[in-house]
Amino acid sequence: MPFLSAESLSLVDSFMLAVIVVGLPLETLLNLRKTRSDLASGAPGVRVKHYTSTIMLLWGLGLPILVLWAVSGRDWGALGFQIETGLMPLSGWLLAALVMAYFIYQFLLVSASEKVREQIRESLSTDAVMSGFMPQTPEERHLYNLLSMTAGINEEIIFRGFLIWAFGLYLPLWAAALASLVVFTALHLYQGFKNLPGVFLIGAAVTLIFVLSGSIWPAIAVHIFVDILNGRTITKARALPA
Repeated sequence: MPFLSAESLSLVDSFMLAVIVVGLPLETLLNLRKTRSDLASGAPGVRVKHYTSTIMLLWGLGLPILVLWAVSGRDWGALGFQIETGLMPLSGWLLAALVMAYFIYQFLLVSASEKVREQIRESLSTDAVMSGFMPQTPEERHLYNLLSMTAGINEEIIFRGFLIWAFGLYLPLWAAALASLVVFTALHLYQGFKNLPGVFLIGAAVTLIFVLSGSIWPAIAVHIFVDILNGRTITKARALPA
């Protein structure tokens, strides 16, 4: 196996795969109880610490993949940095628009209905981890938005671009996409088992957008948009009536 390769899996690729597929899930499991306990505590600084460490981790994985692509002389289109034309790519962009439209509708519904806001507040009151994870102060919201942009860029590079490319060297495209989705979902285990179906569904939607469009750009756009808007939706729901 070559140290670097433009076409096949190299030693550096194998190391990155080991870190993402083995190292990250292992780290998640080992620290699962502490992470959930810290977030549920709502202690001052917990969210800032979690946001900051996650931002550093994601850039620490995403940037090396970009460097690896550059020094290996690979086609950037293999990572998804391209715009394809045709009916199938167009369907991927249309799906991205539909996903965004759904979350806009959700935000407008929450904005218009005190009953819906109350339902969300009740749901958060029974989920201390997710309640503790969402930002509560203006400073936290700014950092949460930065986290959302970081995740939107780097998680798409890692899970949709790199993993699907690497798995796709040995598996059919659908199997490679499913394998990357399983890894992506597993790394959100700290949010609790009851929230994993939602993580899986939005991950599946973004994976389908990537596969249909053949481009990482709509996947990045949807990921950032949904994360930031979800933060604003929760903030709106938490606002008590006058």
